[in-house]
Amino acid sequence: MGEFTKEQLNCFKFTSVVKSEFPKALRKTFKAMWDEKYGPSKIWDDSDSVRNSFLAKEGGAASTKVPTQISYEKWDCTALFQATIHAKSFAIPDSKGHLKTLYDLYLRPLGLPDGSFHSSVVSPRGDPEETRRLAIDQLRRLRNWLAHLADDKMNKVTFDQNIHRTIEAFQVLGISSKRIQNLGKSPQSNLSTPETSNLRFQRNMAIGVGLLR
Repeated sequence: MGEFTKEQLNCFKFTSVVKSEFPKALRKTFKAMWDEKYGPSKIWDDSDSVRNSFLAKEGGAASTKVPTQISYEKWDCTALFQATIHAKSFAIPDSKGHLKTLYDLYLRPLGLPDGSFHSSVVSPRGDPEETRRLAIDQLRRLRNWLAHLADDKMNKVTFDQNIHRTIEAFQVLGISSKRIQNLGKSPQSNLSTPETSNLRFQRNMAIGVGLLR
């Protein structure tokens, strides 16, 4: 197949981050959000009971895209975004007392166009809850941006920016970003042919099964 270009390797590496690390971070964040709101009486233990409780709060299976019939360890990013910033379970009242999802209350009013990113995930008002919502949405935007990438190439500047955005979001969410930092710093010359082939395979599989949407 010949050697991969540096731009291809950047794309494959970032795809690996999105596919492998984003779901882990989002699951931890979802569990933390649930336990903060509904614990200690009903902490998230991934049991049928607690998943059914979440489903009931969402209004039933017809009202949510979250596959509550299976373990949340199998929820993909789409489901986890729905379970956090789009979930009725975490809705809070607006200034008029109307319940709003976190996306509608914190993120929609920003009017940020598709394909763009938050300049910072730290709340300008010093609101820690808004900061967490911004970090989740930043990951959503990074994932969607990657899904719509025209080819499998990413220049070094864009790669570094995306890694920085990811690390910042992970740090805000209290998730270790050590692996991402190491991958971001690793020179392409350190990647063996099997490793690069595997990274490309991950990207192709992610697109093929609709994981990147």
